[in-house]
Amino acid sequence: MIIDLDIRIAKTAKGYRVTAQTPEGALAEATLDEDALFAPEFQDKLTQVREEPFTTDQTLFQEIGDTLFRALFRDQVQDLFFALYSQRVQGDEAASLRLRLNVHHDALALAALPWEFMRHGDVFLATQINTLLTRQLLNLEYGDIESLQVQGAPQILIVVPEVNNLDTEKELKAITQALDAAQIPYHALTGRITRQTLDDALAQKPYAILHFIGHGVVEEDADGTMHGKLRLNAAGEGQPPGEDEDWITEIELQSLLGNHKSLKLAVLNGCEVGEVNSRPEGEGFWGVVPALLRAGVPAVVAMQYPIRDDVAIQFAETFYRRLCTGQWVGRVDFAVTLARNACFLAFPDDRGFATPVLYLRSKDGVIFDIASADQPSSAADLPCPDAPKPPQRLLHRYRNANAATLLDRYRLLEGRLQRILRQIDGLAEDATGPDAWRARRYKRNRDKLERELDEMADVLRWRAFEACQELGELRSRLAEKEAERNALEDAGEYVSYDLKNAIFTLHERILALEDVIEEMNALMEGAG
Repeated sequence: MIIDLDIRIAKTAKGYRVTAQTPEGALAEATLDEDALFAPEFQDKLTQVREEPFTTDQTLFQEIGDTLFRALFRDQVQDLFFALYSQRVQGDEAASLRLRLNVHHDALALAALPWEFMRHGDVFLATQINTLLTRQLLNLEYGDIESLQVQGAPQILIVVPEVNNLDTEKELKAITQALDAAQIPYHALTGRITRQTLDDALAQKPYAILHFIGHGVVEEDADGTMHGKLRLNAAGEGQPPGEDEDWITEIELQSLLGNHKSLKLAVLNGCEVGEVNSRPEGEGFWGVVPALLRAGVPAVVAMQYPIRDDVAIQFAETFYRRLCTGQWVGRVDFAVTLARNACFLAFPDDRGFATPVLYLRSKDGVIFDIASADQPSSAADLPCPDAPKPPQRLLHRYRNANAATLLDRYRLLEGRLQRILRQIDGLAEDATGPDAWRARRYKRNRDKLERELDEMADVLRWRAFEACQELGELRSRLAEKEAERNALEDAGEYVSYDLKNAIFTLHERILALEDVIEEMNALMEGAG
């Protein structure tokens, strides 16, 4: 279950106002502690983090994170955060509090702060799945909020322009290995990549994910305007060394990607591409990320600092492994959070864990559902096999044991039975004396275990039948909920968070039941 907490920062005549609101309508307000954020001492710490070398003292990250948290979560906003976290998240293993940070364009200095360092309870919030941190940009005209989800497995385009001084081969290998393991289709576009090459590649297939590995920069033009740019290769052959580059601006990038509506996620591993600036007209945000959001891409992962090659590799590998396999499959916000945590665990003294920023303007963080792809039917997809109902005494005996506990108990007894059978085989048929006594004891234990295993097998078959019946009911309920959601989306109406959470909870329960059913069926097939 995802609990969204929308946190908005806007400038007022008296400073910066912070408002926090839940889907249920709980509203809190506070004044941002701008004195702490703009204090020279804190600004010096931010400068130290931005400067080379990458590695620094972990204590510095903690001090920055503590200051950011205390400045943002104050008074009523702090009370609302603690209430949600303690009452609805800490006591529920399936619950996550998603902090959706929204910064108004008149608070540019705050949008540029590294909120991913925020720290509370001795942990960095952006590295924990129970406090997911995403960003939005208020007053950014990028149209209606869209869904990330695609049907089946997403098509992924990995773009690696020819460039010096980057270990692109290792990062590309880490990404493709993770995608190969998950059987996710992708195309790696490498070598000399011009604007036309990229446009042609995007036109070939309905790519859902664009991953860019290369150089990015924020530069000031002659008129003083700051521009975010990505480096591609220059058009034409035979470019002199050092001149084979074409820096595509955010305006041009928006024009290029705006025609490819299938894109749901852009991952940009380029230095400084996560920075935002004010538009020249003074209204709204300017930069590579705002350009992609305006182009219609619902989710963007970008780097707010230069990132070391080995940290970038760790992030990319973990991100795609978590996105494509395991219990968080298809969830962008979870994958980014877990990848940040992997970077922190591997490189705790490097700023890289707080460098990736996730801008998410979708209804949720789900980009695809592997279970909905065209795959061979699993045991859980087949009709429920008939199973005789065990005697009531057996159902009563195991009434407090769930399926997982029963499976563990069954395997334990199976292992014990195999050991006893080996002990019996080690004794002579005509054993006398102590050996004869041991043989009788082993056989009694064997008979007892075999009887108990037979009874447990009957109970497991019945539990599998009940789970299969429940699975069918849950799938019907899910179909109804999804139809309700789709009807609202098609009509352009608001989809409540209760409905979204109900769909997510049903998905989680269905996946858990499918796993249990397959495991029980496989065990029973082995038992004959």
